[in-house]
Amino acid sequence: MSKAAKLIQKLRRPPAAHNWVKNIRKRRDDTAKALHNFAVNPPRSSLASAIAICVQFVVDGIDEAQALECAERIKKEGDRERAKWILRAFCPHARARGWAGVQVFRDMVEFYNVSAGVRVPIRSTFVLNDNGKLTPYFVIGWSQMNLTEYQIRILCTLIYEAILTLEEFQGSDAVIVCTPVAPCCKKERHVIEWRVSQFTRLTDVEKQELFDRYAAALDDAERMLIESLG
Repeated sequence: MSKAAKLIQKLRRPPAAHNWVKNIRKRRDDTAKALHNFAVNPPRSSLASAIAICVQFVVDGIDEAQALECAERIKKEGDRERAKWILRAFCPHARARGWAGVQVFRDMVEFYNVSAGVRVPIRSTFVLNDNGKLTPYFVIGWSQMNLTEYQIRILCTLIYEAILTLEEFQGSDAVIVCTPVAPCCKKERHVIEWRVSQFTRLTDVEKQELFDRYAAALDDAERMLIESLG
């Protein structure tokens, strides 16, 4: 299989919803460029270990010191340092918000069809029982939270339609938790959170425009890969 074919295959297997949304723009050409760039320049670091420790803090009841000890065991130095900054922000915030309890629907993932044969995974970080209602939480560990309002609306729409319409989640909300670098800081993180209900979901017309634009941009990105890599 050629390199271009492998990258095209990668594009047709989208990453988690928040990472997929990051590459969606209001213009077809901008979306195609973002998709092409995502394929040829994948992230060089991983936040998976940091997010997994966040789950341990909330679900398994480890304390902040134990969480930081877990972070020290991450092999890659850059990932290790990022994890510690994320945990120093997340743990006190989660404790203050009372995020604790038994994990419900562990490893839950639903899929949202965005184009022919292309499904975006909607995977919550953890699901808690909040006062009798199941609430999915999505933790995003990016150093910058630079999603536009339009991209946030897409993300909220995907989460609502894929998860909050399920029978078990009727009447529930979902919480998105971000840990970007704090203003005027180089490394220190802070926590930003919002609920899906705070943003207006895409209308049927907006969704169709999104799907049509994405399908066309995906074709464009694939052609760009073939032309540049063969």
